[in-house]
Amino acid sequence: MKCQKARELTDLKREGQLKRNQSVAKNREGITLTTELVGIKNLKSTGVYRLEFDVFEIDTHKVKDLIDKLNKAYMMALVEYE
Repeated sequence: MKCQKARELTDLKREGQLKRNQSVAKNREGITLTTELVGIKNLKSTGVYRLEFDVFEIDTHKVKDLIDKLNKAYMMALVEYE
């Protein structure tokens, strides 16, 4: 029962964050990295997935910019790079 309520609360928070992010995403620039998606984990206790990426050496200097952005909600787009 407690897990169900926690999931519902997490879902409500996530929906609110997505709505806020969608409204501000049009006016913001972000960090662009050349990466390779190397893993996906299902975090069953929180009901979310964790994506794992390897950052290519040419973008290593940009990783420093990501440290300040840990544990915040973001929108993300994956664009295939050939």
